[in-house]
Amino acid sequence: MPRALIIGPDFYNFNDAVSRAFFYQAGYDDVRTVAYGTPVDPYDIGNKLGFKFAPDKEAYRVRNRQRRQGYYRDIFDVHKPDVVFILNGEILLPDTLDYFCSKARVALWCFDSVKHVPAIGNHIDHVDRFYCYDKGDIEYYASLGKQALFLPQAADTAVYRPLPGAEKDIDILFVGDVYHSPRRQKYIAGVIDAFPDKKIKIVGIYKPWYKNPLKALLRERRDIYTNRNVRPAEVNALYNRARVVLNIHNEQQTDGANPKVFEISASGAYQVCDANPYLQGLFPGGEIGLYDNMDRMIGLVKEALEGDMSSRAAAARDKVLEGHTFGTRIAKVIEDLNNIDK
Repeated sequence: MPRALIIGPDFYNFNDAVSRAFFYQAGYDDVRTVAYGTPVDPYDIGNKLGFKFAPDKEAYRVRNRQRRQGYYRDIFDVHKPDVVFILNGEILLPDTLDYFCSKARVALWCFDSVKHVPAIGNHIDHVDRFYCYDKGDIEYYASLGKQALFLPQAADTAVYRPLPGAEKDIDILFVGDVYHSPRRQKYIAGVIDAFPDKKIKIVGIYKPWYKNPLKALLRERRDIYTNRNVRPAEVNALYNRARVVLNIHNEQQTDGANPKVFEISASGAYQVCDANPYLQGLFPGGEIGLYDNMDRMIGLVKEALEGDMSSRAAAARDKVLEGHTFGTRIAKVIEDLNNIDK
């Protein structure tokens, strides 16, 4: 009876999506999922306050990681997994990864840019297989003489799917973090200026309360900016309501796809997305609109609002369902791990 232990951060729906893939698609009978908090674990009131008022936040984070290693080793010892699958894994230290590898096959999937999560930069030396979602990170490790494997993001089809009868009452939609990305802020502002008579919704944090409560309270354009995050099921409902969904990668992404590429298409919505070599190769037939500058993006949005993009959206969905789900990703990981003589 094969067993899997999944360790990943406690945000988004990735832990659950991976767990379902191991259980339903890969046939693992016993799957244990453990979520860790970020930036400290567990992210409870004590650690929140301790971290917030720590004079040296990085030192606090290091001590927190050191204290938590026994917890994760104990879970491993009780569960006795055949496979450990780690998402990012910044909570884990190299000695703990070595301990896992001594008794199980271990894979790590970095779903942020490695440079964005420096704590896991050397984890590649302490796992059996190390996957990155951006080809830029593959090239980075190759320059160090190390082999990372390309594993793009994926769609959780249990969450992202068409909702029959959904009314298309949003013209232009963007869902994601706006605050931390000047690039997203620029493109979103351009779209708002270009389409003043359209119903536009920007869902996500762009003026966080914890940074400046007064700015958050007095924020402009509340009819457009929600200034709040939403759960995946609500995101899917929003995608189903939109005539066109904007996808704008953050500054770290250079040659790959963020989760939204696959999630938007899996929902059945039509998306307009910034181009890179990987996406141009994945969608060569215009299944999604790809832009490389502001004018091109606005032109694609205008085209989508004036025409019927349903056939293109359906073609993008078919492509995602065929080869870009969590089931297909985990199948690849298991195939790789089974080829290890261990």
